[in-house]
Amino acid sequence: MEETKKFPFRRLIIVVCIFLLLTVFAVASYVSLQMGLFTVERIHITGNNRITKREILKRSGLRPGKSNIFFFEDQVEEGIKKNPWIKRVSVNKEFPKNVYIEVEEEEVYCIVLSESGRPLYMSSSGNKLGSGNFDMGLDFPVLIGDGIDNPELLREALDILELSKSSSVLKWEDISEVHIDTIYGIDIFTNDNRRIEFNKGNIAEKWDKLEKILRHSGSLGLKESYINVAADNIGVVRFKKQPLSTGAGDG
Repeated sequence: MEETKKFPFRRLIIVVCIFLLLTVFAVASYVSLQMGLFTVERIHITGNNRITKREILKRSGLRPGKSNIFFFEDQVEEGIKKNPWIKRVSVNKEFPKNVYIEVEEEEVYCIVLSESGRPLYMSSSGNKLGSGNFDMGLDFPVLIGDGIDNPELLREALDILELSKSSSVLKWEDISEVHIDTIYGIDIFTNDNRRIEFNKGNIAEKWDKLEKILRHSGSLGLKESYINVAADNIGVVRFKKQPLSTGAGDG
């Protein structure tokens, strides 16, 4: 019976303690906010070149003079990542006055043409970044064709460009266009008017075959106009006509 009487009393003590703690927390928070103890005074942004600080601040939702208590780093990072140029972002709070935002921007890898023919920058991961312009440059390989909307074909086209980055015989800057067709697969065109057919699948093996052909042709002093490496075991090559020597036939 005595234990039964004590139980409501203990519960009352617990409720009162919780109420007092919440009251103390609320008062402390109010005083802190009024005194500006946890107010952001400086937002430090680094790593941005193409994106303005104003754009990053707008995406972050942060403002100097706003409380540093009521935001979470993950939410701020997700807001900034909505800009397609952002590859990575890191947000760190330094109590009581500073927030540090570090971003890494996407690099332009190639250009794709929209349905209206407008050039769009694309990253190496296949993300469309924004409209092409003369200020940032247009000297990139151009991807065209109805296969751009096919994720598998687009990935293979980007793999070809990636392989060309480390090639000594067909470099990334030598490629002018990559045609992506849902039926015929991938063809690439070079700045010196060579056409190379890959079709679909086994891109790494076909690239290896292409490099062997190019090295062999180079050792013979020949220049290709057309190469087909679509077949598994063979490659088809058509060479450009060599100009006749000016002294040929003189006797």
